Formats: sequence, structure tokens, C-alpha cells
Amino acid sequence: MLNVIFLPSGKRTTAEKGKSILEIAQNAGEGIRSLCGGKGGCGKCRVIVKKGDYEINPEPHEKFLSEMEMEEGVVLACQTFLMSDAEIFIPPESRLEKQQILNEFIVSEKELTPAVRKEFFRDGFLPEIISQKGYRLSCQPEIEEGDITLVLRGNDVISVEEGDTRGEFFGLAIDIGTTTLVAALIDLNSGNAVSITSDYNGQIIYGEEVLSRVEFVFSRKDGMELLQKAVVESINKLIDRLMEGYSTPERIYDVVAAGNTLMTHFFLRKDINYLFRSSKVTVERKGFTETAKNMGLNVNPDAMIYALPPVGRYVGGDIVGDILASRIVDSPYLSLMVDLGTNGEIVLGSEGWAISTSVASGPAFEGYEIKHGSRAVEGAIDHLEIVDGELKYTVIGGRKPRSICGSGLIDLLAELFKNGIVDFQGNLDSRHQRVRKGEKEPEFVVAFADETETGNDIVFTQTDIDTLIKSKAAVCAGISVLIKKAGISPLDVERFYIAGAFGYYINFENAVTIGLFPELPNAEVKQIGNGSLAGAYLALTSKKKRDLAETLAKLVTYFDLSTDPDFMEEYNAAIALPGKYELFPTVYPKYV
Repeated sequence: MLNVIFLPSGKRTTAEKGKSILEIAQNAGEGIRSLCGGKGGCGKCRVIVKKGDYEINPEPHEKFLSEMEMEEGVVLACQTFLMSDAEIFIPPESRLEKQQILNEFIVSEKELTPAVRKEFFRDGFLPEIISQKGYRLSCQPEIEEGDITLVLRGNDVISVEEGDTRGEFFGLAIDIGTTTLVAALIDLNSGNAVSITSDYNGQIIYGEEVLSRVEFVFSRKDGMELLQKAVVESINKLIDRLMEGYSTPERIYDVVAAGNTLMTHFFLRKDINYLFRSSKVTVERKGFTETAKNMGLNVNPDAMIYALPPVGRYVGGDIVGDILASRIVDSPYLSLMVDLGTNGEIVLGSEGWAISTSVASGPAFEGYEIKHGSRAVEGAIDHLEIVDGELKYTVIGGRKPRSICGSGLIDLLAELFKNGIVDFQGNLDSRHQRVRKGEKEPEFVVAFADETETGNDIVFTQTDIDTLIKSKAAVCAGISVLIKKAGISPLDVERFYIAGAFGYYINFENAVTIGLFPELPNAEVKQIGNGSLAGAYLALTSKKKRDLAETLAKLVTYFDLSTDPDFMEEYNAAIALPGKYELFPTVYPKYV
């Protein structure tokens, strides 16, 4: 066994000889960025071996690291295998730092009919109450008589409490994201969110991207158990924070969670093998339920956990939550909704109908395959503009920059395009003072070394531009295909809902300028915040909304665009800035 120390945290652990630095860090709970989950495909897990002997897999190192970096001891944690005791320094750009998380959610209506209720009995006798009311006892009470409060789900008594506890009556709404978790403590007497908190999803140390976690499950016998334990432990920490100053976790009697299909399976420890047996997978479109005691969730042990139902493999309960929150299917307006995360989910609909699809777009917007890209963490450039030839930017946390997150990447590409530094094909103009010949290709210098936290230049390479254009093209093509299939034009769309954290922080005008979204001249743009959490809240506080979620999952038609000829046609047309002329009649005269 080897002794390993991680710096600057000082965390110490032991490991078997020949294990990768990333696996050792994962087992020790030490956070190292790993978008690809340890496959050597992202280059984000850079660390420095201060002491110790190691062996590397050379090919990924040659792809992502310069000769100078390798001479300085920089290695990829997932492709470096320790052969002796070691000290590993994790540089700032490779650490899992605090992320900008969207806690805000918006609901347009409140209907307080939760699935649980409380009844108080003065000088009551439990067996008599059970008999007279026709209730069923589904818990093991410690008291039987006196002043007692019963907690009921339907006719089932799930808790018996001493005294009048009607004032302490809580539910929990959770957004289970691939990267982050957001939990809201809801007073079920008033329907008010009394506290909201958030943090990383603990699964992130096993891979930042959801498919890397799928591989983790398939590669280890205990993979699913580790992922489920990680997310439940993370939620339990949020619950402890939420309950401070209010009550004890046992006063949480109902839990509603919303997440994509895979995250929901991981949370509930459901088998995922069937999701990958063929390209035409049928997912049961109904909500999942489980008891808290079977989950290890730190709430009332007899509380029921309900997860919003999925539409399919790539459109999950989080999108059903978005639809609930935006009210697309019970509104007379023709509405389009986009939720940008690791994938881009798109829904088009109106009163009584909806069609949906999913496109693989998010990884680039979350920093994957972008040289200095990252999620929206502290130190990331989140907004940028060029004013009178001078480049100005803002940084999350107000510190020196060390990366660029998705909203910053959209601004950057738009500003380069608007100022003629990038042409409509995405090519950099080598004549500009900030454009230089990099080690392998042209690059635009966003921030010089003396401005940055890492002491290295932050650049936007030609490959980065090409990658970003492909990602935005996928989203725009997905929207265009749904509009075609509905037999309408962009002029017909009356409401455009942008859901999720990424959509909440982007500059909408710049998103249209680069062709991420088509021009929708007659649509009112609405940013609905964390629609997944809003949907969980609605299903928590209203039995009617919970039933509606079940109906929605069955109602929404899903189109698989992976083999759709219309999608390929639209995608190829979108591989330009901004894209197809018909979709951008105002942008074209300005910049092309």
C-alpha cells in the first residue's frame, strides 16, 4: 500500500500500487475535475506530482499537455499511475470549486393540497382513533394516548407525535442535477419555501458528465451503490442546513425529486441496463416512489419519496417539471421551451399537446472540450464584451480569472463575430492584435498571464470555436426540426421559455447572434429559473399537480433526432454564424 498526500488540502490516504491518481482521489473523497470520468478524453484533471514515482499513458498526455508542462511535472490524474508514496498538488484550475448554482424558481400559481396532512387529538387514545376513523397504522408509535398528532398519507398513519405538532409540517423539493443539487424546505401549512440551499452533487468525483457515471456503474460491481450513497449523503447535508432554526429532519413528511432519467435511476438505485440495450428503449412513463428508510434519506423514516416521471431516456422528470412550471400544455399560447444543461432538451406545445426532443449540446457550454472552459465556478469569466476595441469581462467571485464558463463563451463568440475577429465560418482573423499562432493552431488571447490566477494566458482556440459552433448548431437544429414537425414557422411562436441555470445567466441577444436560438420575433421571452425545482415544488404542494405530472409524461411525444434526415439537414445549415438565413433575417444584414 502507498501513502498519498493531496495538496493544498493536506488530505492523506492509502492506495494500492498502480492505481491512477484520479481513482485514488475519488476513493479518498478528494475533488479533481474530470468531465470525461477518467477516460483521458477531456484533459481537465491536470495535477502536479511533487514527490513520487509514476507511470503514464503517453497518448492523452501528448494530446492535452505541452512539453514544458510535462517537464514541470504536470500530468493527467486519470492517466497517471502511482508506483510509490507520493505528494500530489491539485492546481486551482483542476479543483472542484464552489459553483454558481441557480436556487431561484418561479411558480405562477399555488394550490395547497399536499399528499400528507396532520390531525390533532386532545386526550386521544390511538387504538380508538384508528378504529373510529378507519385509519391504517403503518408506523410503530412510541405513544398511544394523551395529546397526540397523527401524520397521514391518505388513510395511512405514518407518524404519531406527542403534543400538538401541527405547526411543524414540512416537505422537501429537490432538483437532482448532474452537477448540482438544490433543495427547498417547504412549509406545508402555508406552501411557502422557508429555506433553500444547494451544493455539488457528490457523484461528481466519479465523473462530471452523466455518461461517465454510466461507465462507472458498468465497470464496478459497487458502482451503483457508490453513486446512490454519494447523492443521498449530499442531500442529507443539505437537509441539515435547511432544518437549522426550524425543527428536526423527522418533521419532513414528504419528498419530491426531479432529475433527468439517469440521475433519477442513480438516486433511487434503479437498474439502468435496460436503458442501453438498444436505440429504441421504452421507458415506463410513471413516477418512481420509495420510502425514506429504504433510501437512507434523513427525513421522517416513513416519508414517501416521489420522483417526477420521465418521458424517455433523454427527456426526464426535470423536463416534466419544466413543463409543469411553464404551463405550456394548459396555456392557449404556442410555446417553445429550451432547458440547456449537459444535454439540450426542447419542448414545443400548446393547450393539450406537446412534442419534445433532446440534443447533445451541453458539454461544450459547460467547458468540455474547450481548452480553458469550465462550469460556472468561482474564477470563471461569465460575461464579456468588446467596447471601442477594448475587451472587458466579469469574473464569478470577483477574483482573477482562470477559465471561461458557458455564458462567457457565448458572449466571447458573439463579440468576436460582431467585431469581425471571427468570420461567418468561424475562422479567426490573424491580423487582430489578440490573435496569435499558438502551439498547434490560431488562438485569441482572452486574458494575459499577468491578469490570471493561474499565471498562464487564457485563450480561445480555433478548435474551441469549431466545437462551440457544433454545439450551438445542434440546439438550433433541434428547435428548427420541432417547428417543422409541428407545421409552423418561427413567426408563430408566442412564448419562449428558457429553463435552467445556464439559460438564466446567458445574454439572450448574444445567444441569437451566434445562432444558438433562432429569431422568434413574436415571442415573449421568459426565463423561468430552476424549472425542475419549481415542478418538484408544485407536485409536493398539490396532489392535482402530481397527477398532472403523470399525465404530462404520457402526453408528450418524443422525437429521436439521431436518425432524422431533417435534423442532419438543419444541423449542416447551422454550422455557420449565425446559421440559416431564414432563421436569422435581422442578424444577417448586421454582421454577415
